[in-house]
Amino acid sequence: MAEASWVGATMAKVADELKPQRLVPNVVVGGVVGLLELVFAVALSALVFSGKLSGFAAQGLGLALLGTAVSCLCAALFSSLPGTLSLNQDIPATIIAVIAAAIAQALSPQLQGMSLFVTVVAVIALSTITTGIVFFVIGHFSLGNLVRFLPYSVLGGFLAGTGWLLVLGSVGLMTDLPLNSWQQIAVLGQSDMLLRWLPGVLFAFILMFNVYRFSHFLVLPGTIVAEIALFYLVARIGGTTLAELQNGGWLLGPFSDANLWPPLIWLHLSQVSWLAIIAQLPNLMLLVVLSTVALLLNVSGLEAATNVDIDLNREMKAAGIGSLGSGLLGGLIGYPAVSLSVLSVKMGGGRLAGVLVSTICLLALGVGAGTLSLFPKAVAGGVLFFLGLDFLKEWVYDAWKRLPHVEYGIVIFILLTIAVVGFLPGVAIGVVAAIVMFVVAYSRTEVVRHELNGQQMVSRVTRSQVGRQHLRAHGERLYILRLQGFIFFGTAEKLLNQVRERLQQKPVRYVVLDMARVTGLDSTGMRSLGRLRQVAEAHEAMVIITHATAVIQAQMARGGLAADGVVRYFRDLDSGLEWCENDLLALVQVEEATTLLGQLRLMLPNEPRLADLLPYLERQSVAAGTYLMHQGDAPDDLYFVESGQVTAQLEQPGLPPMRLETMGAGRVVGEMGYYLGQVRTASVVAEMDCVVYKLGRDKLRLMEVEAAEVASVLHQLIIRFLSERVTHLVTAVQALER
Repeated sequence: MAEASWVGATMAKVADELKPQRLVPNVVVGGVVGLLELVFAVALSALVFSGKLSGFAAQGLGLALLGTAVSCLCAALFSSLPGTLSLNQDIPATIIAVIAAAIAQALSPQLQGMSLFVTVVAVIALSTITTGIVFFVIGHFSLGNLVRFLPYSVLGGFLAGTGWLLVLGSVGLMTDLPLNSWQQIAVLGQSDMLLRWLPGVLFAFILMFNVYRFSHFLVLPGTIVAEIALFYLVARIGGTTLAELQNGGWLLGPFSDANLWPPLIWLHLSQVSWLAIIAQLPNLMLLVVLSTVALLLNVSGLEAATNVDIDLNREMKAAGIGSLGSGLLGGLIGYPAVSLSVLSVKMGGGRLAGVLVSTICLLALGVGAGTLSLFPKAVAGGVLFFLGLDFLKEWVYDAWKRLPHVEYGIVIFILLTIAVVGFLPGVAIGVVAAIVMFVVAYSRTEVVRHELNGQQMVSRVTRSQVGRQHLRAHGERLYILRLQGFIFFGTAEKLLNQVRERLQQKPVRYVVLDMARVTGLDSTGMRSLGRLRQVAEAHEAMVIITHATAVIQAQMARGGLAADGVVRYFRDLDSGLEWCENDLLALVQVEEATTLLGQLRLMLPNEPRLADLLPYLERQSVAAGTYLMHQGDAPDDLYFVESGQVTAQLEQPGLPPMRLETMGAGRVVGEMGYYLGQVRTASVVAEMDCVVYKLGRDKLRLMEVEAAEVASVLHQLIIRFLSERVTHLVTAVQALER
């Protein structure tokens, strides 16, 4: 029902364009572009059906005209941008020409003629239908962005190679030479051959100059019409008759009026050489990929040129329907043309313009091949040369200014490979270049996001003064690497060398690898990291791996980093750092102060009035699991920890508590809310049996009245605690910003 209403709405819009104020621009656009599309159909069909297929040029022209009519009609009706015009495209036509030439060369002499023709038509139909299906599937599942992963320089190399093949094909069309070898190309210098191709080349340069110099919509068709008129004027002045032009090979014809359409009948399909088609499957796959990329680039260019948001997926489906219809009739691949569509939109053309262009192509089928056979080869070849020259200008001349030298070199290398060896080897070179570019580019990506030591980053366990001093003194024995991205053989080897150099330079006991931002690793990278065990053992170090997913942990275990005495895994970086700190403290005999007064003297060693603070504090024994304060409580107390450990944690409904900080002997708890007068932002719970000293707010007021000097000592202690925290945070931030 929805589809029926959509079709009805589309037809209503087309009918609305029949009103006089809309009809005139549509007729002008349809007429001008229709004539241009006839020229392109003639040129591209002549490119494909040349050489051994030249006897079937009329049938090929019929296929091109019908394919253009179908694809343009579908674009007119289904495109998200009214005025979009579609036509047979040069990129797929060039690859089809390469395939046709390869099939002609592969078939035995007895299979030439009709067998060759129907085989090429089968290739055209198969490639167009397949491409149409791919277009539609990509649009239906919104997969358009996938093809954007093709490197820009590799795509440029393919398009530059397409330009070269268009240039070569245009000269071959004008001279009736296949140009398959350098010896054949050398023949072009002969005087009689110069007369065949040089006028068309000059016309191509004139056409390019006019198109880039003048922006009027009549420049392109006007130049083509003027060239046709000039051709016949020169022939008339020279006294050459029409028959002499035809017999001399100066025109595309003579064609037979009777065989423009249909090109073949069902009985001919039995003559298809399917083995020859199977041999061209790599080229056919390339044809589908390049056509898809070219369509996406054209839609993006059209969107930018018209400043209109275009539904990419709808355009893919519209082009898919058009190519499916064209392929079922034996037509070439078609999709929106940027320049013609922009011309149509700017001139006020709508969906009716595309319908008129399609109608003109169908009328040309009715006119017959006799009239179209009068088209000069120099003009058709000149149009092809112009199209190829435009590709070469963009990807050889213009690309020099906008591409990095390495990427530009890849473009030229692919172009030379296509020119010297062939299109398929050029594709292979392009694929290899894409892989190498990816590996090189990704190898330059820093897999180490942050490089830290135990002085710059500590766990959330706040140690005693003596413990902190010891950890600061030996903090460089912790080598912390926070990793990121995908780890493969290039980045893994770089990481291994970095760890090896650090172990050789400084005594490191713990190599901590935090995998929180690692997306995965390949088998080669896994083996490279597996060698980290041997490197660590050689330097009497341990490998601590944190935040590794179950999949990554299993991969690393298979690569040689299974958990044991050398390699340990922890759920997060904080847990791993806590274990390393505990292990480091266990290696030495740390003499801890056992009383609160002794612990506070470590903070203020020259303060004689510290003992006067104790009478204002209430000593409490707290069992493990007891809450000292709850999240949201009033900030009426603060605590000093004499023994044991307490943990500040954030509690949220339905979630496990998140540890913020674990505090041990000699630390103060709850001072932030106490001094700011804010409710508790976290809960504090005893991790084990503890002894704490509580300072209530009433005791603080009493202290400030009775013993202001003692209150000043308390404030100094709090300032020292807060200063240590700020200093640590600043150090950590500075390390993370490097």
